[in-house]
Amino acid sequence: MKKIFSLILCLVMLAVCSSLIAPVITEGSQVSAATADEIQVNVNEARFLNMLNHNFVYNTDFDNADTIVNNASLALLDLRDSTNEDYIKDTYVKGFVKDMYGIEIADMSSLNAEYPQLDGYLYIIPRGYTSYSHTIVSVEQNEDGSYTVVSDVSVSDHDAASKTQKAVSLFVENGESAFGYNMIYCNIVANSTDI
Repeated sequence: MKKIFSLILCLVMLAVCSSLIAPVITEGSQVSAATADEIQVNVNEARFLNMLNHNFVYNTDFDNADTIVNNASLALLDLRDSTNEDYIKDTYVKGFVKDMYGIEIADMSSLNAEYPQLDGYLYIIPRGYTSYSHTIVSVEQNEDGSYTVVSDVSVSDHDAASKTQKAVSLFVENGESAFGYNMIYCNIVANSTDI
């Protein structure tokens, strides 16, 4: 009997507590379209910032698939092979490049052919590299549904002091990407009047 009484009391308490914390929606009320749009803008801005801060491909790097792949491997250094840190699984790099840039790499066997090869892996070219940290300044949706993003980017060269510049990036929606978008370009501009 005590167990049944305790169970009933727990159910009553659960119902009371859930009614206190549940939002009250009256008939005819709904989330405004402006609020929904603001939420979507914030979600997109967070996605774009995440992509920008994982990007190592800038300006003319987008013109060469080998450069894209080698620079993309820098974003994945924490996934290097644990027994041989000179290599990373090629499936990680292929997936990242497809999700980030919308470029499908079918075969990477000829990439970095002048370096040691290991089947199923990409050799990570030893080099100093520049790191980037973005802060979004503006996000603008274009007529075709793409987004132009302007950001301040702190550029830290491996052998020089960091400096802050402007970057302009273009993103297009891609439902098949883990990011939800692909980055089409990301250009660091020398003169902010070029934005």
